[in-house]
Amino acid sequence: MAEAERPDDRIIDMLSDDIGKHILMATDQQAMSAQRLEGHCDASLATIYRRIEDLLDVGLLRERVEIQADGNHYRRFESNLDRLAVTLEDGNLDIDVERRNDAPDRFRAIWDAMQSGWK
Repeated sequence: MAEAERPDDRIIDMLSDDIGKHILMATDQQAMSAQRLEGHCDASLATIYRRIEDLLDVGLLRERVEIQADGNHYRRFESNLDRLAVTLEDGNLDIDVERRNDAPDRFRAIWDAMQSGWK
């Protein structure tokens, strides 16, 4: 039976992939749409969307939905990676990921903690 893939392994895979790296680097300073990322990453839009989904799954990217006055919705993506450290000790490779924690994220964490305290 094959060994299940660990989350750390998926993160390493994402960072070793050129397209995944370019998406993270391009979205570090500002959120971008998949169409805009297509120009930064030299890949097809379908490939960009696959990498976006992979990065969202491991928490290295986050999605923002913008609603325009005309009712259209636009998905934009931004890096959620603040710091990443890789250590090799006693034959084990470990990854420590620090994700960005902006004001809405902090508020959500406080709200969740308050609600769990009420139960």
